[in-house]
Amino acid sequence: MASFLARGIALTAFVVFSIHGHAAQAGSPPANQPSSASLSGAPPADATDSSILPLHIANTMTVPSEMGGAFMSGSKCDIDGRVFIRKLASDRPLLGPVVRVDPDTKATTRFDPVAFSDLALNRTDAFSPAMADSGLYQIAQRGILPPAIYVLHFSGDGTPSSSARLDADMEVYTFAAFADGNFLVSGVKRDVQNKDDRGHNFTAVFSADGRELAQLSFPKPALPGSAAGTSAAKKNGPGAQSASPSQKSSSAEGKPLADQSAPMLDLSDAETGPDGNLYVMRKSSPVLIYVIAPSGVIQQTFNVAGPRNGSAMPNVLHVSGNRLAISFWSDEKASQMIVVVDATSGRKIATYSVPAEVGPAFACYQADADLYTFLRLGEGNTLEIIRAETD
Repeated sequence: MASFLARGIALTAFVVFSIHGHAAQAGSPPANQPSSASLSGAPPADATDSSILPLHIANTMTVPSEMGGAFMSGSKCDIDGRVFIRKLASDRPLLGPVVRVDPDTKATTRFDPVAFSDLALNRTDAFSPAMADSGLYQIAQRGILPPAIYVLHFSGDGTPSSSARLDADMEVYTFAAFADGNFLVSGVKRDVQNKDDRGHNFTAVFSADGRELAQLSFPKPALPGSAAGTSAAKKNGPGAQSASPSQKSSSAEGKPLADQSAPMLDLSDAETGPDGNLYVMRKSSPVLIYVIAPSGVIQQTFNVAGPRNGSAMPNVLHVSGNRLAISFWSDEKASQMIVVVDATSGRKIATYSVPAEVGPAFACYQADADLYTFLRLGEGNTLEIIRAETD
């Protein structure tokens, strides 16, 4: 089975982004019961609303060791503000390293999956900083039919620490590590040898040694702005547990699976919070945030209303302290806004417009310093880390 989402990779010095937030920089439990909390964010602000505040570039840093620094989507930061960047290796584009950069000292550390030579991996994908040791967890795969799916753990100095094979056969699209070493894995299961099987969503929590601990189910996802998504949220309530597409042999209209399109993903982005839980984003309208415990229990859900900015779509989520920062990117206007909310309630704190020259690669958020970090390729294809702040 082919595993992982095929991420767009451009082999030129341009940036390519899809409206679903899977981006590439060029060249480069059972039936858990969620909390009853369902808190809507503040009403959407208009793009010209004076309540939208501008971000300003505070500094730009070129990383000398990463000359020709093509990178992939999904950059993250640890609690110390160090940036983890998934690089594109031209000679092994599906097995590129992750580089950790300290923006204050320019020191870099490389986490290279080829160091796990005994696993004979043929690709890696999403990763998650390890809170306990400043290292890294990364999802990886060997083979295709069926794939062997692993979680790699690198130590803080970049050396291999351990690997765990997951008791799963699926295409992984979203991955994150809990603070205690458990993993959330979300994606699609399908029989690739059956052309009529469009697949069904699958999300589960796995133990540090790869055992499945709990499956989670969610209402059927809908694109932001769709009437179906809005009505479903009103009917079921945000985060309400319901039969996922994996539990149905046909659609509500009675269509057989062969006549259905591939399922939309349950979850799109996730990060570990300081409380040890995962904060997970669904691209619904409004955006749904799930707070998931390491046991797989959904502890809370809440809504986040985005800016009313034409075709702006939720792109990435970052967690810092007791706040969440969610990026909304508009392909139509080539513009980005960031909505900051309280991580315990979803209450909107502020909406910021991002300078156009920064680009869409929002890498991390530091609430205590009110700093927003972005990545881009600068002149001469150099990797640049840009920090922006409010007035």
